[in-house]
Amino acid sequence: MPATTASRQPLPARLCLILGVVVTAASFVALLVILGFYFAGSSQHPQLFGTALWGFPVGFTLMCLYVIFSLGRRRRLSPA
Repeated sequence: MPATTASRQPLPARLCLILGVVVTAASFVALLVILGFYFAGSSQHPQLFGTALWGFPVGFTLMCLYVIFSLGRRRRLSPA
């Protein structure tokens, strides 16, 4: 059975992808909780705002780093 592309990537690239997905997912959940509290008419915890505000850019930046690692690795492995 062939290995997937993510399993053949070096550890820093895989960590960037995994952390990026986890941070983005946590930020999305925080955003949904903020919206739920808003429509319920109750007050939100300030940490939820921080997670939603900083989570999306950090998560997407980490996922972009994974793409850059993949492009660099693919460029080195491709025959010239």
